[in-house]
Amino acid sequence: MADTKYYPKGRIALGSGDLIDVTNVKVDTTNNSKQVHTLRKKGAGITMGTEETTVTYDAVISEDGPERDYFALVKSGLIKQLRIKVPTKTISVNGIYKDVGLELPLDDSIKESLTFIGHMTD
Repeated sequence: MADTKYYPKGRIALGSGDLIDVTNVKVDTTNNSKQVHTLRKKGAGITMGTEETTVTYDAVISEDGPERDYFALVKSGLIKQLRIKVPTKTISVNGIYKDVGLELPLDDSIKESLTFIGHMTD
């Protein structure tokens, strides 16, 4: 029994409050590093590129309507901050909403798919 651990769920927040209707959050960060080759030596070293972070997630829509107007956020290009909360760490990303998609399936809830791009704050 002592070896069993509790694995809590993470959270995501936009602005000053947690997003409630969100599912399937994914955070990808890259430093765009590249391998450098010279005429005399393959794999001579590396060079660091610019950091990029992409956050994708889905949001379901209840009878009360969408939690946020994501279409307006994509159109406006306003810079926002997303915070992804996991045990012992909060990842803050400053950026903009790049894409929003709307899906109305026959046998499931209405869903929006979102892409947020930016950079992690230190």
